[in-house]
Amino acid sequence: MSVDPLAPDATRPHPGTSLRDALLAVGTLMGALVFVELAVPSLSTVTAASVLDAVAVTAFTVTGLIAWRRRPHNRTGRLMVATAAALLVGGMNDDAVPALRVLGELAESLPLALLIHLLLAYPSGRLAGRAARVTAGAGYVIALVLQYPQRVIPPAASSVLWTVQAGLGLIVLISAFVLVSRRLAGSPPVLRRQLAPFIGAGCVMLAIVVGTLFVLHADPAPAVADLATLVQVAAVAILPAAFVVGLLAGAFGRAGELEELAHGIAQASADPTRLDELVVRALGDRSARVLWTAGPALVDSGGAVRDPVDGPDRGWWPIGPAGAPVGGLSYDRSLIADTGLMATTSGPLALAIDNRRLVVDLRAAVRDLDAAVEQVRESRRRIVVAADAERRRIARDLHDGPQQRIVLLGIEAQRIGRRAGDADFVAPLAETISEQLRHLLDDLRDLVHGIMPATLAERGLPAGVAALTERVPIPVALHVDPTIGRLPAEVESTGYFVVAEGLTNAVKHAGAQAISVDVAVRGDRLAITVSDDGRGPGEHPTPGFGLRGLQDRVAALGGTVTLAPGPARGSILRAEFACA
Repeated sequence: MSVDPLAPDATRPHPGTSLRDALLAVGTLMGALVFVELAVPSLSTVTAASVLDAVAVTAFTVTGLIAWRRRPHNRTGRLMVATAAALLVGGMNDDAVPALRVLGELAESLPLALLIHLLLAYPSGRLAGRAARVTAGAGYVIALVLQYPQRVIPPAASSVLWTVQAGLGLIVLISAFVLVSRRLAGSPPVLRRQLAPFIGAGCVMLAIVVGTLFVLHADPAPAVADLATLVQVAAVAILPAAFVVGLLAGAFGRAGELEELAHGIAQASADPTRLDELVVRALGDRSARVLWTAGPALVDSGGAVRDPVDGPDRGWWPIGPAGAPVGGLSYDRSLIADTGLMATTSGPLALAIDNRRLVVDLRAAVRDLDAAVEQVRESRRRIVVAADAERRRIARDLHDGPQQRIVLLGIEAQRIGRRAGDADFVAPLAETISEQLRHLLDDLRDLVHGIMPATLAERGLPAGVAALTERVPIPVALHVDPTIGRLPAEVESTGYFVVAEGLTNAVKHAGAQAISVDVAVRGDRLAITVSDDGRGPGEHPTPGFGLRGLQDRVAALGGTVTLAPGPARGSILRAEFACA
């Protein structure tokens, strides 16, 4: 079964369905890891640090899933869930099962790399700039690539490698501090206040973690080691709380939703109602709506005409070029006073509206093309039918006219042959045969004239039309542009048959008493009008077989044929087509 790639996503699952499935799968995986951690015996005893570590894993998991659910296109939630998983796996380094213990030892430094990545990517969840990407990538290399050799080389060499790893990690950490500090300093005051809780807590947390790692590596006394571990875990556990503070302050809300708005444009372009959903979530205004320009009016996603400012508190922000907006945002001014936020939101919306218009135009073009193809098929069928009918007419005319006369001439010739010596018998019979031959010649001329008039072929359209009107039994007023000379043969024959069809309709069907024919050249188009004073075709005339065939013939030259009632009575046949 074929699927229209431009069709609306009615048959596709809603994005929320796949998101819920992903969150359910992640939650199940985290639950399984927790079950394994609880089921496998540990080589160490339960301490306050281990309990706090479990709290940190739970906090990162819950806040990460909430962030993921609220901002599907924002990667912050996924990074927090990944950090929780890394903390959980790294905590397996003292499990009784060797395989799990090795896995925990290898992932021991991974949470630090993830925390650096999270700090650099907050609040959008995406690394902005080459420096941030290099710094985050270096953190992963140091945490993973330099971690494994320490488990398989001698202790002395392992200590040296740990020092190298710690030194490089410290450089990465300082680079991260510099990058986030520069980003924070360059942010507007409002955004700076919103980002400060998470970024500040993250920097402090990383500093504490690195400091406690150096303390623990020095092999301190058990009490000092337990305290350093407790401080380290407590610092990590505070970060989800700082994230919640930033969430309440609006940093993750606006930046995250604007990011989601930008990344949801592709789906929203095919479904206008999703634009309203994204805008409501991005602005935090349940009354916000996207309105589309439709001529002089504005319509909502359902096509209903709307007044953008239908109340004293309603605001209006145009979308698109200043001189020719493609739409706009209707919002509550009492809730949103930040014009920068409106400008940032309207940017991707202009792209969405343009995309939607392109989709609509493309679908309309496809429908027009399908209709044109169907018209061509129908036109070809009518041409075949007309050609068959014309051949049958010629055959019938030959049978009823020239063929019958030829048969009679043959009979008369046989009679003359049998009595060739009887002059009194042959003379009148010869006169009859001569008369029959003249009639036969007239019939053949009429037949040839119906196929291709000799006057038209030899002298052109003006003379052909003039000869045609002379054969009509009622008065015809003929007006032919004197500048018309010889035209292409297909143009002359088409023009001739247009006039012939108009005259035939007027005489045979309309009962007209007078006819007017006008033939003129307008630019590179030939315009022909045949009007009469007979019975009109009605307000909605249905074309007969002859008119349909004529329409197909004119359409082949890029023209049109119309039959309409006259201003007072009668009918007007108009045709216009290319003559160059």
